[in-house]
Amino acid sequence: MKTITLSALVTLLACVVTVPMAMAYDEVSGNIAAEAGGFLGLGFTYRPDYEGSDDYEAGVAPFGRYNMKSGRYISLGGTSGSERAARLKMNVLTKDTSWEVGPVIQYRSKRSDVENNQVDEMKAVPNETEAGAFVGWRTGGLFLSMTGVYDISGESDGTLVYLNGLYRMPLSSRFEVAAGAHTTWASGGYMDAYFGVTSFNATRSGLQQYRPDDGLKDAGVSLIGHYKFTETWGVIGNVSYTRMLNDAEDSPLVKDVGDKNQYTAVVALTYNF
Repeated sequence: MKTITLSALVTLLACVVTVPMAMAYDEVSGNIAAEAGGFLGLGFTYRPDYEGSDDYEAGVAPFGRYNMKSGRYISLGGTSGSERAARLKMNVLTKDTSWEVGPVIQYRSKRSDVENNQVDEMKAVPNETEAGAFVGWRTGGLFLSMTGVYDISGESDGTLVYLNGLYRMPLSSRFEVAAGAHTTWASGGYMDAYFGVTSFNATRSGLQQYRPDDGLKDAGVSLIGHYKFTETWGVIGNVSYTRMLNDAEDSPLVKDVGDKNQYTAVVALTYNF
């Protein structure tokens, strides 16, 4: 039997590259239909126009999740911080365990047509497709996860490792809040592509030539609120703060013309089924 092709998955992910911190939606709204069903959401976003930018832009993006009776699920959303990446993941374990494990595919939007004139003069960073896996552990309202992905499109040849934590706190039958934390390690390939300045780009942009090393590139926190108008309709609000670190913070794209402090905000309507 034929399955969905990689190109079809990438096309689907390309539709949601503007969703920041969608993993938070996943963990909050994913518990609405514990046995079967799921949710669809439409988010209105406000975030940096590139990772490390001090210019912000508004956007609209869909996201969602489907839960199976077995406890397995598939979710469509995004990554944490100010990255421009969409994520599709699937948990292959059943509800008989507190662990979650499964494959992940990500689609990262190209960096081009940004507000800052110097960065805009640099050679565009192409779209990128990444693949890997995640492992998570859940107990009560706490969920911890680690996700690792590698660029399979041959653009940056970069590797990323995400560490995320979220704690859900139901305040009533209709309203709950969640607090999250995240940090990301990036390889030299990724850092070169998104924070480096080659001699060619230095000449074009006037920015100082820069070659970053691998390491922790960011860390941040988030706060999410979810209110259900009915059993079917609800609204989610999310604000997050991410601090660029180490060689990402010292990049001319951040230090000279951007901002080490990154903020994102989302308001989203959800439909549960």
